[in-house]
Amino acid sequence: MEIKARILPIEQKATDGSIFSRKVLVDYLESETYKYRMATRTCLGSITHGNRDQKTNKYSLVPAVDQMLLNMMVTHYVSKMFIEGDWLCGTLVLLPVEPFEGTQIGDWIKMIRGLVMSGIELPVSAVVVGEWQKDVCTKIYDIPGVDFTLDPGFRKAGIVLRTNKTFSRK
Repeated sequence: MEIKARILPIEQKATDGSIFSRKVLVDYLESETYKYRMATRTCLGSITHGNRDQKTNKYSLVPAVDQMLLNMMVTHYVSKMFIEGDWLCGTLVLLPVEPFEGTQIGDWIKMIRGLVMSGIELPVSAVVVGEWQKDVCTKIYDIPGVDFTLDPGFRKAGIVLRTNKTFSRK
């Protein structure tokens, strides 16, 4: 299932004060890091950023972004990102349920599918590795993931359902 999402607004403050300029976002989309993430499908996501929290890291040498792999929490990947109006948007691709049937991931994927099919526009939040001057991002080094959350950093960041509430079942 492919789902369009608004990920980061351009020139709008997040709840923590963060701001991303169009230039910084375009520069990232033109970067080798972005191209690599999309080619390898390694811009991964899950339910909440909690799966990336260093405080819950049981393994001291494992970076927080890898916690979701260790805890088997990946539910989707981002297949592309693009600028649309005043937003960085993306296409999120939910993983198929079948390989994960009978596991927590399978249950989460089914839940997300059910919520989307019910017309619920789940919020999302991006994981951004960047350089900051005060609250303004001056360079994005990487966006390793986009997670579903009920506490997004930006209002209106989330799944965008078409007006007829249809989506791709791919």
